Amino acid sequence: MHLLAYIDPGSGSLAVQAVIATALVVPFFLRSQIRRGVSRFRGHSPVAPPVTTTAPGTATPPPDDVPPTEP
Repeated sequence: MHLLAYIDPGSGSLAVQAVIATALVVPFFLRSQIRRGVSRFRGHSPVAPPVTTTAPGTATPPPDDVPPTEP
C-alpha cells in the first residue's frame, strides 16, 4: 500500500503563515525579557527609574528649575 503525503496549496500557505506569524509575534510579547537578557549579556545592569509617591489629595511642588506659570 502506498501512502502519499499531500498538502494542498491552501493548507500549505496557512501553515507557512502560522510559522511566520509566530516568529514575528513571540519576540514582540517577550521583548522585556529579551532586552533584560541582552543587557545581562553585555554586562549592563538594568536601571529602574526612581519611584515617587505622594499621599492621595496632595500636590507635588514644581521643580526648582521650572519657572512658575501665570494664568
